[in-house]
Amino acid sequence: MTAIPASTTPRRKAGPLPAAAILLAGLALSASAVVHAAVDEAARALLPDDVKQKGTLVVAMPLDFEPFNWLDEKNQPVGLDVDMIRAIGDRLGLKVDIQRMGFASMIPSVSGGRVDAAMAAMGILPPRLALVSFVRYGHFSNGLVVRKGNPTNVRNDDACGHTISVEKGTQPLLVWQKKSEECVAAGKQKIELMVLEGKGPQVLAVESGRAEAAGVGFATGIVAAKHSGGRLEAAPGGPVPGATVECGIAFNKQNVKLGQAMEAALKALVKDGTYDKIWANYDLSAERAPPALIQQGS
Repeated sequence: MTAIPASTTPRRKAGPLPAAAILLAGLALSASAVVHAAVDEAARALLPDDVKQKGTLVVAMPLDFEPFNWLDEKNQPVGLDVDMIRAIGDRLGLKVDIQRMGFASMIPSVSGGRVDAAMAAMGILPPRLALVSFVRYGHFSNGLVVRKGNPTNVRNDDACGHTISVEKGTQPLLVWQKKSEECVAAGKQKIELMVLEGKGPQVLAVESGRAEAAGVGFATGIVAAKHSGGRLEAAPGGPVPGATVECGIAFNKQNVKLGQAMEAALKALVKDGTYDKIWANYDLSAERAPPALIQQGS
């Protein structure tokens, strides 16, 4: 869904879940906020004529990535991305048509014109900028999940000397390997990494006391804590320093007017406070970023 591999993201699944399964699924953090903003005529004026005439913004999302976008128990799209793009649509005077699509198909669908945009906390990376452009709307960061009460006092911004469980082959493994090297370079104890296969075992290792923390996405840590029945909590210290990737709404490189219009709409939402409210609704205010149009070479 982003620069962070899909293996670090939870997938929605009906019914109660053991904490070890939370990395795969989760019940809603809260009802998706319904945001209705007045049309911003200056932003709407930037839209390309074909989108104005169509009256609809077609946006691809995987709808399996809580808290950013997933399906609720009524099979309706909910999440931060859903709220944000609908608020953008309101500002532009457009209906938003969210189409469920696998992450791997989203960029080809944008560049090929099948959809107008794609959104899934997608990391803004050079290989992607060669194919599409982005409107930045936030960050995607790393974090830790710890036992309730954080008995060993491990922090996202200071984990030297602690034991962290991570999934093999994922971005959190690379993050904590680098952090361990930084600990040693600073004359502190290295981080002991417990590398496990598949999703779930790293959280079980925390619950059983084998590991002091599990390395996951920052947002995933918050979701896991909320759905753990009081057994887990997100580690303090904010997002892991130096392990953050900007995320954006992808749009066709040739459709600069659409990107400019979405950027202007986002800036209007920042100005009236709607942008901040959406992030706060999901306890992710630390992941905000100033809206900006990002193109290759910019």
